[in-house]
Amino acid sequence: MASDRPTIASVRADPAASFALKAVLLAWSGRDVVDAANDAELLSAILGAEADRFPRGSS
Repeated sequence: MASDRPTIASVRADPAASFALKAVLLAWSGRDVVDAANDAELLSAILGAEADRFPRGSS
């Protein structure tokens, strides 16, 4: 069964993916994937909390 999750290769090949995301994937390519995933989760939590401080447009 195929996963709906993107792969590192598919994101790096995607012209719509941000350069920042591609740079992180390249920089973290030699890391232990569990350590990288843990760091990514922490980064997501930090940036999510920062984003929550700003009002969003009404939908």
